[in-house]
Amino acid sequence: MEAFTGSYKEKENQEENQDNHHHELLKTRISSHPLYGLLVETHLDCLKVGGNEDDLEESDALRDYMKQLDNHKTSTLGESELDHFMEAYCLALRKLKEAMEEPHQKSMTFITNMHHQLKELTATRSHLDLPESPASFHHHRHTSGERKPEMIDCARRSI
Repeated sequence: MEAFTGSYKEKENQEENQDNHHHELLKTRISSHPLYGLLVETHLDCLKVGGNEDDLEESDALRDYMKQLDNHKTSTLGESELDHFMEAYCLALRKLKEAMEEPHQKSMTFITNMHHQLKELTATRSHLDLPESPASFHHHRHTSGERKPEMIDCARRSI
C-alpha cells in the first residue's frame, strides 16, 4: 500500500510540475506577445479613471518599464489563438474604461457644481447681515417677504 501511495504522490508532483511549467510558459508567451504592451497600457488607462496621484505615478513607472520591454521582445505573430485572446482582452478593457468614465465624469461634474453652490452660499452669507441662529434666519426670511433660499436635495439629485 505504501508503494502505491508513494507512486501516487510522485505522479501528483509530476502533474503539478507540468502545470507550473505550462503556466510559466504561457506567461512567457503572453508577456512576449506584440500586443502585451498595448494590453498593459489599456489596463493602466482603466486604473487611471478615478485614480489618485500614487496610482498614476506607479502606472507611469510601469509604462516606462513596458517601453523598455518592447525593445527586447521577439515577435510571436501567427499564434492565432493567443492573438485573438490578446485582441479581445484589449477591446474588453477599452470598453470597460469607457463604461467607467461616463459615471465618473457625471459624478465629478455633480461634485464640482455642489462645490460652486456651497461657495456661492458662503459668499452670499458673508455679504449679508444675517442673524447667527438658523431659526431666526428662517423667521427673518419669511417675515421680510424675501424669497426662500433653494435647498439642494443631494439624495434625490441624479448624477
